[in-house]
Amino acid sequence: MNSLKVFEASARLLSFKASADELCVTPAAVSNQIHKLEEYLGVRLFKRFNRRIELTDAGTKYLLRMRFIFDDIEDATRDVMQKGNESVVSVAAPPMLLKMLLIPHLEHFYATCQDINIRFIDTIRYVDFDKEQIDIAIRYGLGGWEDVEEKFLFAEEVCPACSPQLMKGNRVLSTPEDLVNFRLIYTERRLVQWDNYLASAGYEKLPIKNKIWFPSSVHTLEAALNQTGVALINKKLIDRCIKNGELIVPFELNMSLSRKPGYYLVSPSHAEPRSEVIKTKEWILDLANQFNERDV
Repeated sequence: MNSLKVFEASARLLSFKASADELCVTPAAVSNQIHKLEEYLGVRLFKRFNRRIELTDAGTKYLLRMRFIFDDIEDATRDVMQKGNESVVSVAAPPMLLKMLLIPHLEHFYATCQDINIRFIDTIRYVDFDKEQIDIAIRYGLGGWEDVEEKFLFAEEVCPACSPQLMKGNRVLSTPEDLVNFRLIYTERRLVQWDNYLASAGYEKLPIKNKIWFPSSVHTLEAALNQTGVALINKKLIDRCIKNGELIVPFELNMSLSRKPGYYLVSPSHAEPRSEVIKTKEWILDLANQFNERDV
């Protein structure tokens, strides 16, 4: 590792002397470390001239790889230091909620909680609070999970949505039957899919042939905005896109489900939350209340 550190400094500065000054060692020590490294690798890393050095082709390739490795070490070190900081609150949330609900309201949060540092993790999986250093999570599902404290945020209210550009020409989309002429965009891990959305209203036998699947609603939204097809997506999460004309809702169906999936704020049931965690939870709950009061 010491030789690699010396090589990186020498290659970056293209000077054994400057490298020695930066590392607080003698130029002879730098030259010795580089010689040992070249001997070990069996390849010359530098071209040596009277008053300067240059990287060989092998040295240039080696430096590029080393920079990636050193960057990874730096990132890992920063991550560990951040997780060890008690003032940091780690929040796991589905990518769509992070993008459309939490991030747009962060400025308001920091207006009253400037001393709290938040680390967001965008994921739709169920995090393990016992094994991962996460304080709060927003889960999508039907609720009723064991070993967590859960608070209901809001239900999933889906609707068809697409770009108005998709209606150019003579294309019509005003009823479910018209979907046969369009591509349907699916979100893989959504509990309410096109199939049960249509079937619940009596349209289970539509001969849909063109379909595309994405892993999360963020991708589904981008695909809809880019005229890829018609998406099934949470209506309130896209209210801004509807109001500014980027998306339209061509029709809506009433779903007859005994239980609707929704989003829940969950945290470890056995842990005593820090004040920073409590304030962050209160902010998310307040956002959810505002979200439920929206009229689209």
